Amino acid sequence: MMKSLAHLSPFSVALLSALMILGLAGCSFEAPGTEAPAVTVQPTASAAPLPVQTGGLRAEARIVPLYDATLSLPSGGVVAAILVDEGELVAKGQPLLRLDQSRPLALVAQAEADLRMAQASYAQLSAEADPAEVAAAEARLDQARAQLRQVSGAVTQSDLVAARAQLEQARATLAQLASGADPNQLAQARAALNQALANQQAQRDSLSSAKSRAELALEQAANALRDLQAAYSRIYWENRDMERLPDDLPQARIDAEAAALRAVENGQTALAQAQLEVDQAHQAEGTGLNDAEARVQAAQARIDELLAGADPDQLAAARAQVAASQANLARLQGDERGGALEAAQAGIDQAQANLELLQGGTPVGDLAIAAAQVERAEVALQLAQVALNETELHAPFAGTVATIMPHMGEYVGPGTPLVHLADLSGWQLETVDLTEISIVRIREGSPVTISFDALPDLDMRGTVSAIETIGTNIQGDIVYGVTITLDQQDPRLRWNMTASVLIEA
Repeated sequence: MMKSLAHLSPFSVALLSALMILGLAGCSFEAPGTEAPAVTVQPTASAAPLPVQTGGLRAEARIVPLYDATLSLPSGGVVAAILVDEGELVAKGQPLLRLDQSRPLALVAQAEADLRMAQASYAQLSAEADPAEVAAAEARLDQARAQLRQVSGAVTQSDLVAARAQLEQARATLAQLASGADPNQLAQARAALNQALANQQAQRDSLSSAKSRAELALEQAANALRDLQAAYSRIYWENRDMERLPDDLPQARIDAEAAALRAVENGQTALAQAQLEVDQAHQAEGTGLNDAEARVQAAQARIDELLAGADPDQLAAARAQVAASQANLARLQGDERGGALEAAQAGIDQAQANLELLQGGTPVGDLAIAAAQVERAEVALQLAQVALNETELHAPFAGTVATIMPHMGEYVGPGTPLVHLADLSGWQLETVDLTEISIVRIREGSPVTISFDALPDLDMRGTVSAIETIGTNIQGDIVYGVTITLDQQDPRLRWNMTASVLIEA
């Protein structure tokens, strides 16, 4: 686009900028989908001479379509297909251009899979209980009841053996605490301390080395990015200088600039990854050293504990364990088995609760959460579909493709102008040649007499149909755009033909 404007004079560029502002203000553009006003092509060979107007305002104007639009997409991407040619007549809604859809299609597929999963989860929760699961729960309840009957009926020989073994273990622990540190245990504790110290040093060396490598990689990534930025800057400014020359910028230069820009973006990504790895190395070093130090301290604490001998609390706890074991054995050997009975009853209660949960169905709260997850998945699918639809440009109205800006394989950003579309079925005039002094003398509906530089034998009439509300500063003058509707059409008229208009004031 920059290359296509390079041959225009400063005055033409200023005039074009004002006309673009006029189009944005809505003076000459009808919303896509509206019907173009009916036009009648009148023969001009026998047109009667127009009377000379006195007291009017003269201005330079140009022929423009009844409406036109520069089209873009809200999302960016690589141009994958150009579906029309310049000068082609297209229908409303016809696809014009398509960006690469690989990522949007994958997101749609993922959203569809998430929706199916949410729907399956909701269906599972809303379904009635499986008869097989109910039967299994009933069987577990019967098993728990049988266990209660068994505990209530008798104490087995194995229960007595286990209780006696527990008592002997408690007595042995008490005797060991009372006699002091065991030499074998002390030797094992010292060996564990030496191993923890060796592991700590190895961990320190390994983590420090990893951190140094990550910092070196970060520095190399930063240097590489600076080199890529310098290369891109050189190619970019060389291309800007070449765009000032009469010839078009070679495609190879355009491709080189795009490749250099992609290289800069890849370099930025590599730098960010290298910084992340440095941060992770620092964090791993701190965590690893803390863990190693904790193991050293634990090994030293074990040695200190063995050397210190049993404290009064440990001896008291060991004596309490002996007493509890003796009481447990006495309980098994007598009629008091309350603990076992309570445990068996608890098993019955648990099995009964599970059976009632299956028979009662899914709680209302869980079902509502599952329904909300389905709705959320549906919305996510809609968003993914919208993103996919935004990769294809469609004609908002029937017209002619005037200009196609991008090339195949080119990356375009969101909002980048892509296609200029115009309705060439009829013409109107636009002028920005009226200053603030002149504009106050005319009004909408003012008659206009028109002559054309390219068609000296053609004189036409028209009417002021729109006057721009906000003026534009062009080279120090405040000018206002004016739209003129032609009373008739002529097949010889072409876009941007110049005309001289005399507006009755």
